[in-house]
Amino acid sequence: MPQELYCYLNGKVVKEGEAVLSPFDRGFLWGDGVYEITPCFNRRLYRLKDHLDRLYRSLRYVRISLGVGQEEMEKLTLDLHAKNLPALGEKSVYRVGHWITRGMDTPGMTARAAGPPTLFIFWRPVAMEAVERSLTEGVTLAIVPTRRVPPACLETRAKVTSKMNQILAEIEADAVGSLSLMLDIHGNVAENSAANFFIVKGGVLWTPPAQNVLEGITRSVVFELSSQLKISFEERHFSLYDLAQSEEFFITSSTTCVTPVREVSGIRPLSPVPGPVTKRLMRAFAEETGLDPFGGASPA
Repeated sequence: MPQELYCYLNGKVVKEGEAVLSPFDRGFLWGDGVYEITPCFNRRLYRLKDHLDRLYRSLRYVRISLGVGQEEMEKLTLDLHAKNLPALGEKSVYRVGHWITRGMDTPGMTARAAGPPTLFIFWRPVAMEAVERSLTEGVTLAIVPTRRVPPACLETRAKVTSKMNQILAEIEADAVGSLSLMLDIHGNVAENSAANFFIVKGGVLWTPPAQNVLEGITRSVVFELSSQLKISFEERHFSLYDLAQSEEFFITSSTTCVTPVREVSGIRPLSPVPGPVTKRLMRAFAEETGLDPFGGASPA
């Protein structure tokens, strides 16, 4: 049995099994909240400040006043990390979750009367065997019927806990043994239900513009690393026609960094999988994080 880790819930540090939350919390009733997931590679938190920056942008968007500043949140996280550190393996990967809801609902069930906000911080292990297989072999995506919610309805850049849009896409893709690829309401490629999507076309990286997708932290790191590696990149709309003419496809997420894609609904990339640009980025992430794409997690 894995060792039970510590979590933080509303001012108290407790073991995971001792964390208790009321079913009248608006996060449970309405999905009324925001969240963030920061990776912890080889016992080290990766880009925590970037993730907390986005968390507080999301809080401002949904009008939740937490009463805990960003510096205090960072300290709470680092203190909890220190408490969990003896239980974290040297070659481990964890998801560090920050979940914030509007708090307890009232009989009137109005958002303005709810509170105080709920704050939950926790560690969850990543199953590395499946990750390593995906990194070496690539994954299959399926274009799903459910379209990504447009920013005119709900801002895609905010990381909100109301995830039914993406969950339906995940279920639709899982029915055919794949991960999802969502389009926007105009038929442009958007993103996977839990990851950003990239293609390489004519040697240039293309990814949908931030206004149409979650503004991923790993997505931003891809831009940084591409600049360092002299790989050209563009944020632009593109269609399935463009995808069909591309040399490489990959997805990005916090805990797996760059994962090659071997097929999208029968469309295969023109280059071998992983392709040369994808491999360069995977190796660059390995140097940054210690997550070796060709051999699992290893010390940086």
